[in-house]
Amino acid sequence: MNVFESITSAIYSVFANRMRSILTMLGIIIGIAAVIMITSLGQGFQNSVNELFAGIGAGAMQVSMSGQNSASITQRDLLTVESANFLMSHPSVDSVSPISSQNARVVLRNPQESTRVSVLGTTQSFREIQEVDVRAGRFLADIDVVNAAPVAVIDARLARDVFGRADVVGERIRVINDRGAIELTVIGVFRDIDMMAGMFQMPTTIYIPITLLQGSNFRGNNFVDAIFVNSRELERLDQTGYELARMLSIMHGNEDRYNVQSMMSQVDMVNDILGMITGFVGLVAAISLIVGGIGVMNIMLVTVTERTREIGIRKSLGATDGNIQFQFLVEAIILTATGGLIGIVLGYYGGFALGGIIDMTPAVDVAIVIGTVIVSSLIGIIFGVYPARKAALLDPIEALRYE
Repeated sequence: MNVFESITSAIYSVFANRMRSILTMLGIIIGIAAVIMITSLGQGFQNSVNELFAGIGAGAMQVSMSGQNSASITQRDLLTVESANFLMSHPSVDSVSPISSQNARVVLRNPQESTRVSVLGTTQSFREIQEVDVRAGRFLADIDVVNAAPVAVIDARLARDVFGRADVVGERIRVINDRGAIELTVIGVFRDIDMMAGMFQMPTTIYIPITLLQGSNFRGNNFVDAIFVNSRELERLDQTGYELARMLSIMHGNEDRYNVQSMMSQVDMVNDILGMITGFVGLVAAISLIVGGIGVMNIMLVTVTERTREIGIRKSLGATDGNIQFQFLVEAIILTATGGLIGIVLGYYGGFALGGIIDMTPAVDVAIVIGTVIVSSLIGIIFGVYPARKAALLDPIEALRYE
């Protein structure tokens, strides 16, 4: 019996028991599909995070209040617009932008309906630190901040929700917060980034002048949540951050009240966490591959028992132990490889189907796909060796006597 005949016989044996073969492959199919779906969705989520922060400059830093001894923090310690202006005197600083935010709601086309938004007060220099892809109109200007103008820059998703179209420059939106309602004129529309919005209902962002956010219609105080800083000296960001914190301590007359962190380090930290979560969940899903491999071995052992007489006949006609072992090993590989290919297809399309439900585009890693094919084939080899070896070692005379 040559190699071709062994392979042909193995294929025939697999398809002769279709239902058994399908049930045997089911564990492999589910495991491979789960791994592909989870890793592609995890990578897609990571890509969405990276896209969200894609416009952040390499020298961007965030200055905020330190969480230590928060009970002892006084109003004198809190950050202000003047704090941001003072940081501009540092020789490494290109630009600064104070930031404050507040949750609110925007009235939709149906006046009885509204949607959550995050109102972010800032200045015109915010775009020098974080890219805002304005597609229509303009971003905030100096005159808007000076006059605390009731203007807003909204994203295209909110524009469609409120007006049914994206080109809405000059239109007015109604924003409701805990201090009442205010109408804002739309001066710009930027490209929206839907990062799993369907799953988490993440609020869209509205940019308004920080002086307007500090006014009586919103927060009613002069403090800011944080200060974004862009440094031109990338090789000494840590030193610059330390110096900025010292400058603020001197200005406000305190010690160890401020924290300065590189924005890119925050992005890296988020990516590391997402990678760990995706890897862990993918590992849990991969356990089903081991279960599937055990199922393959179990069925192959049953097959060896059922075909004991057939094995005896083949040996009596000249088949060697190697021929018998190779045939059963090929059967196990066919089962697992076929299950792996079906699992890849289901995982690929299943990932996009689930991504459509949660408004996210999955990213399929070719290396993972190739790896799953290799793993499924290895499972066939590993879990098929024992049954194949058992079949090869059967005594031909005893096998012929088997009923």
